[in-house]
Amino acid sequence: MKPAILHLSAPAVEFGDGDHDSIKHGLLLHGPYSLRLGPAHPDSTRVGIVGPRSAVTGAGDFVARCTGPLKSGRSNTALAPDFPGFEAVMRSRLVRTDPWDRVLSESAYSKAMSKPPRMAFKQVVRLYGDAIRELSEMDTGPDLVLCALPADLVKKCARIEQHPRPRRGKGGGRRPAKGRQSKQLDLFQHARGTVEAASQPGPDDLTVRDLRRALKAVAMKARMPIQLVTPNLFVDGARGQQDPATRAWNLSVALFYKAGGLPWRVKADAPYTCFVGLSFHHLWTSSSHTVFSSLAQAFSSEGDGFALRGSAVPWDEDRRQPYLEEEQAFELVEKVIRTYKSRVGREPLRVVIHKTTRYLDTEVRGISRALDRVPSVDLITIRSTDFRLLRQGTYPPHRGTLCTFGDATFLYTAGYTSTQQTYDGPHIPAPVEVISAQPHDDGATAREILGLTKMNWNSADDHVAFPISLQFARKVGLVMSEVPPDEEPHPSYRFYM
Repeated sequence: MKPAILHLSAPAVEFGDGDHDSIKHGLLLHGPYSLRLGPAHPDSTRVGIVGPRSAVTGAGDFVARCTGPLKSGRSNTALAPDFPGFEAVMRSRLVRTDPWDRVLSESAYSKAMSKPPRMAFKQVVRLYGDAIRELSEMDTGPDLVLCALPADLVKKCARIEQHPRPRRGKGGGRRPAKGRQSKQLDLFQHARGTVEAASQPGPDDLTVRDLRRALKAVAMKARMPIQLVTPNLFVDGARGQQDPATRAWNLSVALFYKAGGLPWRVKADAPYTCFVGLSFHHLWTSSSHTVFSSLAQAFSSEGDGFALRGSAVPWDEDRRQPYLEEEQAFELVEKVIRTYKSRVGREPLRVVIHKTTRYLDTEVRGISRALDRVPSVDLITIRSTDFRLLRQGTYPPHRGTLCTFGDATFLYTAGYTSTQQTYDGPHIPAPVEVISAQPHDDGATAREILGLTKMNWNSADDHVAFPISLQFARKVGLVMSEVPPDEEPHPSYRFYM
């Protein structure tokens, strides 16, 4: 067999009054997509800040700097262009006022930080949570809140070890045997940088708790989107720190999106397309230690994204992975369609579903029932692979390189890009294998996947490693794991990014 290699051009995404394949240049030239939505475009982005006084001051100073131009100071301006100012990019005023700041009590914060890490973690989450709730209840408050985390808090409480919960009953209840627990977690011993590691539960999800997901869950309950920032953003000179312009670009996109704006939109092959990522996450219950729940992330070609939690799922000892029974697959995908309709105003004409594992017969039957009124349905598996291509020259294969080898299809979602004139990744990129019902579609499926890698509204980077349907599924699941099983997580993607 001889491999067939095709280079796919960088997909363009839609902005305010035009398309572009570069996020930063597209925003600067055409403005954000929500300009097309008329009154739905936020003409102001109102920001509040919560934290100890020094962190609030530092974060506030950097927000003020974002209102004007900032130089990147880097020679590769294709990769790191200067930042022209928030309003010039977003066509929205960046507004911050002292009444929207909440400085944590110095004595309460010091008392919390004097405790052991797990106790300090709980008390700090309560302090930030109370301030977030207070801002959310203001009649004319901010659109979102920056949680400014000082260096001592990051060092002590960013991640804490926690004891596994009992299997059942009150204190002293037994836990599952270590052998069984480790067997259930074997599947998730992924190498870093794989699509499985990004989208599926990790081996430390049950034993480590992080500040990000705890604060996200608290803010979700208060219906207030938040952005976590650390001294790496607002204190110049930190080791490994990005240049000021790049930091301003990334923060501005996140603030604008969480304030209700839509920075850009993916171009789908057909209108009213719904892209869905199916995955699983850990779910704590009072009766079982290691339980998985299904998770669906959906992204409309017409607008915003949303995330939905399904029911608890069974564990397959032979396959060593969670899966969906027919009725569970039906209920979860039907829930996606209902939510899509409530947001877009009609049912989708096309649904594309991504998973990192093969579709079981039970899953296919349930999905087919839920989508029996949808004219076009694609079920696609995207998984990591050991397949590699070698290229002459300094740089790795180009992003968008598509290699078909027999019945197998491999796509480089990361690699050298001509628009940036470099490969800016941390390690040698690897392709993903794309398994589709129509494997030979002249690259249409691969082009859509490349487009979905450009849909990270938490950053101004041109793309992430994997499609948005799978890229952040594990992080979304971790936030959902903080929401009790008897409570419905808020669907808006703004609460998870």
